[in-house]
Parts: sequence; structure tokens; C-alpha cells
Amino acid sequence: MGEMQTAIAFGRQRSTYDAVVIGAGPAGCATAACLSARGATVLLLESNPKAARRFAGEWVHPEGARVLDVNDLLAGLETKSKTLGFVVFPNDGLGAIRLQYPGPAVGFACEHETLVGHLRGRVSALPRVDYLEGVRAQLGDRHAVDLSIRGSETQRVNTRRVVIAAGRSARKIASTSVMQGDQVSISSMAGLIVTDSDLPFDGYGHVFVGGPGPVLAYRIDERRIRLCIDVPAAMSRSVGNPEWIWKSYAEVLPKSLRSGVRDVLDTASISWATNAFRPRCYRTENDVALVGDAAGVFHPLTAMGITMSLLDAEALAESQSFGEYGSRRAAQSYIPELLSNAIYQAFARTDPGSQAIRDSICGSWRSSPAQRSRTMSLLGGASTSRADFFSAFSRVALRAGAGALISEPRTLAELAGWLKWPWASLHPQRAEIRSRSLSWAAPESWARRNFVRHRQHFEEKTHAN
Repeated sequence: MGEMQTAIAFGRQRSTYDAVVIGAGPAGCATAACLSARGATVLLLESNPKAARRFAGEWVHPEGARVLDVNDLLAGLETKSKTLGFVVFPNDGLGAIRLQYPGPAVGFACEHETLVGHLRGRVSALPRVDYLEGVRAQLGDRHAVDLSIRGSETQRVNTRRVVIAAGRSARKIASTSVMQGDQVSISSMAGLIVTDSDLPFDGYGHVFVGGPGPVLAYRIDERRIRLCIDVPAAMSRSVGNPEWIWKSYAEVLPKSLRSGVRDVLDTASISWATNAFRPRCYRTENDVALVGDAAGVFHPLTAMGITMSLLDAEALAESQSFGEYGSRRAAQSYIPELLSNAIYQAFARTDPGSQAIRDSICGSWRSSPAQRSRTMSLLGGASTSRADFFSAFSRVALRAGAGALISEPRTLAELAGWLKWPWASLHPQRAEIRSRSLSWAAPESWARRNFVRHRQHFEEKTHAN
């Protein structure tokens, strides 16, 4: 479970720190380490250390791994699995598509609880970081945080900077309009761990398309494979029903996984998480910085959550002010936000326009090494280029439009809604940051009945994967 955590006792903290970081998940630990590396004294707070046991992010792209490595946070983490990229199974009868990180870049995957426990152990051992857990934090003002535990008086800590890294529960800490609106539930995610089974491509995340929602599978250590099964919001009544999951998704899985999944559904409890979208915003009205999921969330199909958090931490430590940090990260994270939502919609929606876009994306990946490399540079965090996104998505849209013109002209009308994606990437930056709203990346169509794929009868021989 990683290194032994060395939290200090409540009351042993100093009265003043350069920074107080609220939340000791990957985002908070990385923020504390990055600030400490630049000479700051940091108080790292965690109110519920057992929350790390929940089903949460486990995949770290190469840029995220770089941030952890340069801050010496990966040393000693043995129970992780090296990742080389993704393999997509589009269910079109044309075979799998391998998307590899460019050059020598590699990432890793690790069980969430193991990763968080390790990071807390490494960060709490840093000389300028004090780690305090089981403590509730409330904002006093922009330069103070009030700490409390049951049976003890509140103690105030003064600080120059307050950083909230408490994930979605950050709303309880900072009741600000920045975090209260513009969030929509997209789907639910079932988390399963399958043991002693195999994936078709060793070292890759596997994306299986063809069920009601996409399935992401990856190895978290030598014996265990994590499956993340997306259940669209329109099918929320089926959440918690193992038999429905089996009948709806079994056919998209490779044979090497099916018996393991069947065993888990029969004998183990399923972990559930809610997928939501909230546009990213990096500081509150009273000048408190937000990092990780506290800043915003989008669908985890592209597994960018932890990496975005780690890049937030690095940028915060490198910035001279929270204003500079907010502007920098808003610009850098906009394209990953668009890409994540666009890919999820293409793989989950069933209207003719979305199917045409999906076929075009897969066709572009199959035919063009440059398109595969560009996609993985954007996914892995190595590029946030608007030109790359505009070029990639414009090609996809033109290819889909040309195909529709020949085979099904009526699909052209459905494709019109996809034109917002390349346009959004060219939106003037100041107006674009103001308009990071649901209209860009979470359209009303998510609530329509034809958004999801309906269950099909399980017939192994007919499935293209």
C-alpha cells in the first residue's frame, strides 16, 4: 500500500505556512511537493484519509508521470503497470487500432488507494511539508484556514496562499459561484477488478465500443485488470444490476476477459462513480486556487483526470500569482477538455451524425500515423495546440461529410452539430474562457433517448470486436 504515512498530530502544526493545501489526493500531494521544491512551507490537509479507497483515477499519462518523477514522488512505487498508449476496438469489423504515445514516452497505471497512500508517504517525508489528516478545514479569509476535529477547539493557521485540491467535495469548503453551477451528470461508471485474465495488447489501455457505453480496461498490476464500464444517464435505473451489465456489455469484451468478468459480477460488489462535466475554473472570487477535480471535471474515458491535476500542481508552483496560474491553465486545459468530451460523444452517441464522425475518426487513425501521433500528443498532455486540434477535427469532419454526401445525404444535417468543435478551438481566448459552458461540451442531446446504444441480444459470433 505504498510507504508508511507520517501525519503529524493535531496541534503540532505551525501557526503560519507559506501555503495550505486542502485535500491530499494526487492533486494535493503533487501541489505540496511542487511548492515545497520551490522553498515554500506547506501544510497538507486531508479530512477523510479512507476516501482513497473509492473507485477513482488510476491512469497517469506521460506528462503526469514526468511531474511525479521530477519531484521524486515515484521512487519506491513498485505495484504499478507501465502504459504505452491505447488500443481502440471500434466494433466495425475492421480490427483494433493501436494508438501509441509518441517517441519513448510512457505512462503508468496503479490502483488508486495504492497510489494515494504512496504519494502521501513521500510528501509527508519532505522537510518543508507537514501532513495533517482527519481534520476539517474551513476558510477563515484569504489568508487564514480554521482547523477542527471532534472534541477540540478550532485552531487557526495563517498563510499566504490557500489551495483547494479536495476534488468534488471542494464545494463544501468553498461555497463560491465558480463551483456551484454549470455541472451536469453524464453517466455512471461501474468499476470491476478482474484477476488472472489477459488483455489482447500488453501495456495498453483498451477501449471497447459497441455496448450502451464504452468500456475502458487496463492492467493495474501483474495480476489485476481494471474495467471501467460506462452506463449512460438514460439507463440509470440499471445501475447496480450485475445481470444487466453482463447482458449489455459481455459481447463487446474479448474472450480472455469474459469468464473473469462473469465471476466478478457473480461474487463481488461493484464500485460505482458518477461521471459529470463542469467547465474548469482555477480560482475563486476570494483568490483561492483550485487544482484537479476542484477546478473542473469531464468524462474519464480519455483517462486525463490525474494528469490534468498534476499539471495544475506544476503550473501553480511555477506561477507568480493565482491570476497568472488561472490564465495559464485555462488556456492549456481548454483543448484537452474539448478533446475528451468530443471523443466520448463520438463513441457513445448513436445518431447518424455521431456514427459518421466515429467512423471518420477511426478511418483517420487507421490511415494516418500523423493523426495517431497528434491524437496521442493531445491525450498524453504533451501538446495543447489549438492548431493540432483544429487540424485533426476538421479533417475528421470533412471526411465524415464527404462520406455522408455519397452514402446518406440526410446525415449531413446531423453532422452540422459537430462543427462547433473545430470552431470552439479557434474561439478568441478571453471570450472562450468566459464561455466554457455546457453549450460547448455537454449538449442537450445527452438527455435524449437516442443518445445511448440499446441492449442487443448476446450472440458472440456476430460481434465485430
